[in-house]
Amino acid sequence: MVQAVKKGFVFVAILLLNVVILVALAEWGAKAAIRHIRDTRPNTMPGLTKALYAALYNTDDPDRYLAISSEGWRMGDTVYSPFVEYRMTPYQGTHFNITEDGYRPNRLSPQDLGRPGRKVFVFGGSTTMGSGVPDHETIPAGIERALHGAGHTDVQVFNFGAVAYFSTQERIAFERLLTAGMKPDVAVFVDGLNDFHFCSIPDESSWNERLVQLTSARKRQPLFLELANRSNVVQLARTLGGDDTVINRSWTKKCDSDEDVARIIHRLDTNRRIIDGMADQLGFEAILVQQPVPTYHYDNTKRPITATDEMIGHGNARRGYPLMAKMRDDGTITTRNLLWLAELEPEQNAYVDMVHYSPAFNDLIGKTIAAEILRRGFKQDAMQ
Repeated sequence: MVQAVKKGFVFVAILLLNVVILVALAEWGAKAAIRHIRDTRPNTMPGLTKALYAALYNTDDPDRYLAISSEGWRMGDTVYSPFVEYRMTPYQGTHFNITEDGYRPNRLSPQDLGRPGRKVFVFGGSTTMGSGVPDHETIPAGIERALHGAGHTDVQVFNFGAVAYFSTQERIAFERLLTAGMKPDVAVFVDGLNDFHFCSIPDESSWNERLVQLTSARKRQPLFLELANRSNVVQLARTLGGDDTVINRSWTKKCDSDEDVARIIHRLDTNRRIIDGMADQLGFEAILVQQPVPTYHYDNTKRPITATDEMIGHGNARRGYPLMAKMRDDGTITTRNLLWLAELEPEQNAYVDMVHYSPAFNDLIGKTIAAEILRRGFKQDAMQ
């Protein structure tokens, strides 16, 4: 009898060990499969010919931008970060890089947040981060290039743009840097597109639904559901079943009325006023950029690829920008430190996809912001 019990115990122990090993292997395999799916996702502008790439990027070397597009999905990859919910995932690539400190290097000169000297911090969404272009062709890179060209070679410009960020997240991200002792001489905020895209008050980021699921914020879930939410096998099954939220963490809400649009304008205006107050109290320059968007002022028939309103997907901005322009003229929103670039556009093509700027447009925006920094008296002797 005792011998039978021992054999039974050994059998159960071996069975449980095998189950644990199988589950571990399944989780590892599912994680690898999800990573492979992410790595091999198609470009955001699939099926483009070299001729179209040449037209979109105004280049004689379309192969270069085809190579850049192969890293395109990395530009939307994010990881959890306190208070702002997520930030860009650190990554080292050929054309796209994110440092452990959370910024995208300009690759024009060495950068170090801890190095003494003048610093410019730039915040915004994926248009600021530079989706579709290499490290040295972003808006912050254009700012740095223009400042260096004006003789301010010691200035470092840091690109803290993050995919799908809007003004609230940018303000909080900046506050975290300030409380950590990292204060710039100039802080630039490039906003407009995503504030209207995320039309929800109180604020919700593109990670909100995922975090609700993972933390059971709305209700306490049974243990098996908690484990399922964290299982790579379950995530893979959801992905193969057609749920793209595992791969694409994006969320938006349409503004249903003029009142909704007005609330979003109030949010953006309030964040700008808060940043202005911090600038006064802490002693830095704030430049609040109203960025160009393809649904305001721009003639989309000039694109190499026909774009409809549905493809662009930013109808909220189409309604919000004219109202903001009127409120700016009426003085009902702050114009202090506001750099209105909504009508700015380059001579060449402006967009490489539906909403992200071409290298020429990034450079023009960067030069215009740099000119504003210099206009405010960014003196060479003050850097020494």
